Amino acid sequence: MGSASQAFGRPELVSEEVRKRVLAAAEELGYPGPDPVARRLRTGRAGAIGVIFAERLGYQFTDPTAPAFLRGVARGMEEAPSGLLLVPDSRYREEAARMVREAAVDGFIIYSTPRNDPRIEAALARRLPIVTVDQPRGAQTPFVGIDDRGAARSAAEHLRELGHERVGVLSFVTTLDPGAALELDLTVERIQGYEEGLGPAWDPGLVRVCRPNAPEPAREATLELLLLPSPPTAILAMSDILAIGALEAAAELGIKVPEQLSVVGFDDGPAAEHAAPPLTTVAQPNEEKGRLAARWLMDDIERGTPSTRRETILPTELVVRESTTAPPGR
Repeated sequence: MGSASQAFGRPELVSEEVRKRVLAAAEELGYPGPDPVARRLRTGRAGAIGVIFAERLGYQFTDPTAPAFLRGVARGMEEAPSGLLLVPDSRYREEAARMVREAAVDGFIIYSTPRNDPRIEAALARRLPIVTVDQPRGAQTPFVGIDDRGAARSAAEHLRELGHERVGVLSFVTTLDPGAALELDLTVERIQGYEEGLGPAWDPGLVRVCRPNAPEPAREATLELLLLPSPPTAILAMSDILAIGALEAAAELGIKVPEQLSVVGFDDGPAAEHAAPPLTTVAQPNEEKGRLAARWLMDDIERGTPSTRRETILPTELVVRESTTAPPGR
């Protein structure tokens, strides 16, 4: 019986020959192996971690920053025999919170989620290890992120130094649900950074909100800005994907980038370097965020207790490429 149990649960403790005999006998008897629910009760572990994020499930497979982050999470979990449960947003917020309350996980990563989201409250109530990434800011958990305000400021200062005085902004939403005050700290921080970096060139009338984070809403918003009587000479986009939409709008109107319009993105994903022209952008370490968050979480799970509040702010870098130059006439 001991060899049979080890063949399923700890195969490294038995020889390959014994393991094969046990598995062959189990298959002949129609025995699938130990009951996973019973195993969880015995070990006290679910064998999985949950990732709570702000958008619907399909978005995670289209937004280029999400795969990089999840790749980092996978790297951070490489030495731990754990699975991954994705907990997306839903318009049925109480149903989404119930999913968190009932999820068979050993801990959670809260990834770029608005403050006051009921799923966060549900996760905290379970008193499991939790690590927060990007937002909400000020969460009483370990935190991994970047200085969003400083990164956005560096992008805006680059345009000011080139001489741009009318700058459009393609922004994420600031709230997912005004009635529930589900505010996105990241958007607010970047807006403040743009305002600080642009100084007297800041014009809230040139800010356009794009949802979702995709080229089409950015293309439409940029067309609206470029058809103004006094259009901007530069665009700051909160993601490379929004910046791609701005490039598409400029091409549609026959506006040359960067000679007639400068464009700056954010993230430095694969799309930035391969854009036409290649994008000036803010590089941020999305994969490292995921790796560090997962490593911290797995360490806390191994210890069996949530960690005290700690914070790591990872570095960003403004990468200047061919999509920015001085405005016409400078």
